[in-house]
Amino acid sequence: MTVIWILTVNDFASAEQQAYVYIQDQIVSGVLPGGSRLRPEEISKALGISRMPVREAIRQLSAEGYVTLRANRGPVVTSRTPQQVLELFEIRSALEGLALAIAAKRVTPGNIQEMKVELARLRKLETDILAWVDHHDAFHDMLCRFSGRTYLCAEIQRLRLAIKPYLRHYAKGHSNPEVKGHEHEHIIEALQSGDSKRSETVIRAHVMANAEAIANCLPSARGEGAQEALRPSVEADAAGEPLKRVAGRRR
Repeated sequence: MTVIWILTVNDFASAEQQAYVYIQDQIVSGVLPGGSRLRPEEISKALGISRMPVREAIRQLSAEGYVTLRANRGPVVTSRTPQQVLELFEIRSALEGLALAIAAKRVTPGNIQEMKVELARLRKLETDILAWVDHHDAFHDMLCRFSGRTYLCAEIQRLRLAIKPYLRHYAKGHSNPEVKGHEHEHIIEALQSGDSKRSETVIRAHVMANAEAIANCLPSARGEGAQEALRPSVEADAAGEPLKRVAGRRR
């Protein structure tokens, strides 16, 4: 009896994680903008799981700010104001500044070379702006990782995910989302100098360079009519492909 109970708990946790990853991916990718309704019954049916783990995943996403729970009206994707988005950038810039100030004292010549290789890969994606945005996050994850601060990096990554839908929306209308004078090369040069203060200053300026423009370019929330946006993506998930694409993400 004990073994059966453990398997049941594990199955529930796996189903909750599956629902969490799916819903988060739809929000972060911009498929579901602010105001979109989430229907647990449709998600559970499409993913082949019960409603309870879907509801638990939605509660977790609510605790993390992705979803807003409304009494007697159901959950919706959180709609943020320009000021709230700008605040996320401000917090991220402070935390990344701390990470790079620490990293400047730890970075090795091998790390510098690794960053240059990744930056070269990033440059090759400049004609595919959405792919550039995805790889841009990976590049920043690498920068933070050199600080050796696991919890700090996790918090920065969480903030970057929260900002990502707005960055993707902004990037669609701009062929080059980087602001001249704040390019990634300056970050590498600062780290290579070993100067903590300079590294912190450069990364904070880099993060904030486009913050106001992105915050003021929010996609319009589709409100009550947005629930239909969920169906095509859910049906695609039922076929298997999108879930394979996001299965590696951890919360």
